[in-house]
Amino acid sequence: MIKLVLALAVLVILAVIVILLARVFQHKQQLSRDNENQQWYRQRLSELDEDHANGRVSEEEYQQAVTELDKTFVTDNRNIEADIKWLPAKPWLPIALLVVMSVGLYMAFGSWTLQRQADDALQQLPELGKTVLQEQQQVDAETLSTFALGLRQKLQRQGDDPIAWWIYAGLMSDLQQFDQANNAFQRSLDLDPDRVGTLISYARFLLQNGSAETNQQAAQLLARALRLEPDNADALSLSGFVAFENADYEQAINAWQRLLSLTPADSNRREVVEQAIADAKQQLQQGAMSLTVTVELGETVRDAVPANGTLFIYVTAPDGAPMPAAVKRVAASSLPVTVTLSNQDSMLPDYQLSSLEQWKVQARVSQDDKIDVQVGDLNAVPVAINAKDSASVTLRLTERVATTDNQNGSGK
Repeated sequence: MIKLVLALAVLVILAVIVILLARVFQHKQQLSRDNENQQWYRQRLSELDEDHANGRVSEEEYQQAVTELDKTFVTDNRNIEADIKWLPAKPWLPIALLVVMSVGLYMAFGSWTLQRQADDALQQLPELGKTVLQEQQQVDAETLSTFALGLRQKLQRQGDDPIAWWIYAGLMSDLQQFDQANNAFQRSLDLDPDRVGTLISYARFLLQNGSAETNQQAAQLLARALRLEPDNADALSLSGFVAFENADYEQAINAWQRLLSLTPADSNRREVVEQAIADAKQQLQQGAMSLTVTVELGETVRDAVPANGTLFIYVTAPDGAPMPAAVKRVAASSLPVTVTLSNQDSMLPDYQLSSLEQWKVQARVSQDDKIDVQVGDLNAVPVAINAKDSASVTLRLTERVATTDNQNGSGK
């Protein structure tokens, strides 16, 4: 801070010097014009004296010429004073100089300060490393930032250490510098592709994003880790989680059952793993639910099927919203037809066949590709059944919609 104040003081002094130099220049300029004017006056007066002495001009002419010369001399002096005024130096000059030098000094001192901080962090690196490893969750953000800065300085000088890059990636993740964390993980794996700890940490980091792309990348990293260490508990746990998120419940169950076999009977983790397996089995059972629906044409409406009509087969809650829990559409020209409905035919991820206790099975032939009820549509009498692991229903199209009043329909 003291150095910065001194630097600003120097800038002020320089600006004052610039102004004084400008005034000196103006003064010299006026003296030069005065001297030139006096020399011309003396020379002209000498010429008149010589002409008068030699009789080339009369006494009267001589006096008139001297008078005119005096007037001219005085007028010229006044013009000089009018032309050269005591004005201050142009204000933009010292200001521009001050700005340029301020920026230069700021960059110099700012860079110096940052470099000093980086050097200090590098010197503190061993002690900071002990603090971070020992206290872990209790370390504040400032300590983590200083440790990361020191480690970064080390990596700039010795960038071939995969463990250091792995630690740096974890620090950047904790500090929410996710791009830097991702680059550091990749750098660590480039230096040591088969380090299981890095593979698992990188996969856990990618799963925080939650996108389909990063989940797929995490799954690949975990698969590589399990090839290297098939009994790695962390890899098995995360692998099961990824499979569960991807609705691959069988793979999730397999991973967690393997993990359960490696978990001691008295471990608190065992109960968590058992619950995860139970959840996956429940999802697997629900996902296996299926409903086979056969739709036939009644004799009275056989000739009423529109050429470009669409057959909608769907399931709703008997006493709930008309939104289908599962729906399929086929060309009406395919009638009679048999289809199978499951959770994969749901319109919403949290509203599926498995989420209902009863199924209201319906079928309708629309004159276009919209499921909304319209006059002229062909309807089947709905059938309500209890939800089961698997069931079969036959519907028959027997009536035409005469009005849309009090009709239930939903758009997909």
